[in-house]
Amino acid sequence: MRFRFWVISLFFLLGTLLLPTGGQCEQKATVAFSEFPPFKIIDNGKYTGIDVDILMEIAKRMELKLAFKDGTFEDCLRMMQRGEADLMTSLLRRPEREKYILYIQPSYKARSEKAFYVLEGRRNLIRSYSNLENLKIGVKVGVRYVPVFDNDKDLNKIPAPDIKANLEKLVSGKIDTFITTSAEGDYYIKTLGYSDKVTKAPFAFIISAPSYIGISKKSPLAERAKELGKILKELSDKGFILQRVDEYLK
Repeated sequence: MRFRFWVISLFFLLGTLLLPTGGQCEQKATVAFSEFPPFKIIDNGKYTGIDVDILMEIAKRMELKLAFKDGTFEDCLRMMQRGEADLMTSLLRRPEREKYILYIQPSYKARSEKAFYVLEGRRNLIRSYSNLENLKIGVKVGVRYVPVFDNDKDLNKIPAPDIKANLEKLVSGKIDTFITTSAEGDYYIKTLGYSDKVTKAPFAFIISAPSYIGISKKSPLAERAKELGKILKELSDKGFILQRVDEYLK
């Protein structure tokens, strides 16, 4: 009887140990997050957007527990470099970043339009690149757009922490225009109520600009880079990413 008692007790003990532990086995992953609507949005402390939806689906399949840590774009790059963050999205490939970031294949965005925004009624202010001469141009701190623009030392580029600050400067007359990704510019102008005040200039840069999810090389998650890439490809092939883009941009 005593032997049978111990066998039954051992059976129940093993059964208890093998029960789901409510997420205790989930691997934690910190996401470096700089707002970039409609891809990355902070709304009343809640993190949403196209990129967040993609990451949440990946996290579900990889059993990751995501935490978001926000800052400027440059702050986020420093987090990745120091290993304080595991993941970052909407990344363009840069040689200096590849020293500390693993870029996950495949990319999930292929092209980008960098547009110039001006006050309503001044749409024809910028019809060609040469029209940028002598203008005060708002840019976002730490962001690169296209080499010909980034490397032009003759242009008067005035940095701001984010697009909201550039919109305020434009409306108040402190700058003549600002440059940003078209999807982001259109989103903010609509949601912040600037549709009757700000418009897009005819001239824009339309470039091939594959965007990636990146993993810090100092992150334990780096060992699972291929697994993450496989899931990302599956999401792309099945139309999941396009569905999210359509939902946010419609």
